[in-house]
Amino acid sequence: MLAGRVLLNGQPAQPGDRYSDGDRVSVDGRDVTARLRVTSKAAVLAYHKPQGQPVNSATTDDEGDTAAETVMQRLPAVRGSRWLVINTMQPGDSGLLLLTSDGRLADALRRRSEQIPSAYVARVLVPTPEFDPATLPRLVQFNDQPVAFESIEAAGGEGTNRWFRVEAAHAHRRAAVRALFETQGLKVSRVIQVKFADIELPRGLPRGKHQALPDTDVARLYEFAELSQPVEERRPSRAPRKAADRQKKTRKVSASGQRPADRQRRPTGNRKSGR
Repeated sequence: MLAGRVLLNGQPAQPGDRYSDGDRVSVDGRDVTARLRVTSKAAVLAYHKPQGQPVNSATTDDEGDTAAETVMQRLPAVRGSRWLVINTMQPGDSGLLLLTSDGRLADALRRRSEQIPSAYVARVLVPTPEFDPATLPRLVQFNDQPVAFESIEAAGGEGTNRWFRVEAAHAHRRAAVRALFETQGLKVSRVIQVKFADIELPRGLPRGKHQALPDTDVARLYEFAELSQPVEERRPSRAPRKAADRQKKTRKVSASGQRPADRQRRPTGNRKSGR
């Protein structure tokens, strides 16, 4: 590219230029646009993010040493692309983190996050084991804005440390979920995201591990993003040549002009003339 051998729409391409549908690309005068039109199937991962783990930039301790491995460092390499976060998380957040290799999907879902249903579980210190979550409001003020929740249900726990599942029609910051309980004087120790869109945190997925989403879940995310799912295209492979079409090897010709098959065999013994 620096040598000017790559042309984009007839002009020398520069590092950072982007290819879009309809562009023409050539290398050394040869049109390679058809190769760039090859698309691969979009991949989507569900990652169980532990609390305190950064997504992109590693944190450092007081001595300047790396303190935590990032989410991106734990993910497999994706050929010809990179992983992009769908539902943004801070290092202190935990739970379901979705990542994709399709930049269109990630961008569309991030822009529509306020229209996508989500769910969280919160561990709360309640005054008595008999605490009824129905007494909690469904609408609270957070950052001078009203935040609505659809349902709050008990999700386990013993004694005064209880878990509650909070459903919302829109994705909220975890701080808004904390505010829901703190407005009633309740202390929240943890908030974990367990659902984004129709995707639930897979049961049995350990913290710090990932797994690929099935095709049905991936298709559902494209529906939420109001995007058409890319169809995988591959360059047609060359059909093997038939034996009859292969170029035949020429037989070697001896210095006398005779082919080896035409040479007469030397007699192995003395033959008497006339016999």
